[in-house]
Amino acid sequence: MTNFFRIMTLALTTTFLLGSCKKRATPEEVALAFMHAIQDSNYDQARDYATKESQQVIQIYAIFDGRRSGAEREKIKNAKIEVVNIEENGDKAAVTILNSSAHQKEVLQMVKENGQWKISLTFDSIIPNYAPQTGNTFDSTTVLPADTASSAGAILPETK
Repeated sequence: MTNFFRIMTLALTTTFLLGSCKKRATPEEVALAFMHAIQDSNYDQARDYATKESQQVIQIYAIFDGRRSGAEREKIKNAKIEVVNIEENGDKAAVTILNSSAHQKEVLQMVKENGQWKISLTFDSIIPNYAPQTGNTFDSTTVLPADTASSAGAILPETK
């Protein structure tokens, strides 16, 4: 009987130890999961793969994405996403993705947050020519083109 208890204790201990050694996702796995969530317009899932600081950028991207035509959405959804390069340096990584819908390479910057790889987005990553205004303030008297007025408050940062 004592051998039975020893074997059961060993089996339970081994199961517990192996079960608690949860595999952490690699930068490649996180990058692909993030890109597939974006392709599917699943922004809640995409936020799971992004840093806390990137949450607002994803929200703004979702607004722009909602303005796309059905044909554009379909092209994005059907695009082939392929990882072509990974550069890892300590708690930072850069994953280069080849996106067949854009016919270009995109580099996703990543950082470790609480031990897990997360996508680190900036406004530059979704608005290539984004340059924060310095010295000027944006107020309700500023005139914007009609097609940007509805989302300008979400895009333009407040400056002091």
